[in-house]
Amino acid sequence: MIELSSVALLHPRGGSFLVSDATLTVGSGQVALVVAAAGVGSSRLLAAMLGEAPCENGSISLLGREVGKLRRASLRALRRRIGIVPQDLCLLEDRSAQLNVVMPLEIDGVPRSQTIHRATLALEAMELADEASLPIELLSRSARQRVAVARALVRDPDILLADHPTSDQDPAGAELVCRAFDRAAARGAACVVFGRDPMLRVHAEALGWSQWHLCDGRLAPLHTEAELQGDWAMPIDAFASAGSAPGAKAQGDDGESFANVVPFPSLARSAGAR
Repeated sequence: MIELSSVALLHPRGGSFLVSDATLTVGSGQVALVVAAAGVGSSRLLAAMLGEAPCENGSISLLGREVGKLRRASLRALRRRIGIVPQDLCLLEDRSAQLNVVMPLEIDGVPRSQTIHRATLALEAMELADEASLPIELLSRSARQRVAVARALVRDPDILLADHPTSDQDPAGAELVCRAFDRAAARGAACVVFGRDPMLRVHAEALGWSQWHLCDGRLAPLHTEAELQGDWAMPIDAFASAGSAPGAKAQGDDGESFANVVPFPSLARSAGAR
């Protein structure tokens, strides 16, 4: 279970609150989509959920453990039960897609015969079987993003956190990603997906996900189109019928890059992950 209780977060550069009141509960088997415009704090909130940013007020609990009170060793152990799709992907550019997906399993001590099989299935689910042996640097941005999704799901995580996971996908790719998240929830994962890609809302509606809006520092249930502004003002039916490809790559809320959100942070940094 994921529990956010009256969470408040300062802007990383100091000063005012970026998030002033975020309360959310996502149980096992549930998916919540959090819709947020650029700069309102969604990436900061994700970082706090991973123990990468402190809460000024309130608390965040994952699987019954309050993140802010965990020691480093306990936090590392908790992260092994979390699948993460960071916005900047944090892939090892000179390694193959398969090796990127295999590495979390190898860290967990899974036998080699099983790691290859599970990584193959995860990549096939993202329609990347033909690209499995290719280095990440040779893949398209959309393929890289789906490799990151496969890596997050290969552990069969208890919690899944995804930051703009469809920002570089066409409609078919977005459907692959969203259905993969839905299958993870069906296996018992609690999932939170951050993003502002209109296709996410299309699939959230179709799959019955709860939808939330992060605006003016507060997280609230999203009920109507009128609650959205700017690029989200167009009804989602228009996006569904148009089958539009997503726009440019979404930028982080506050320009931060959380290299530590990959499940193997020290190795990723030493290998030059972005």
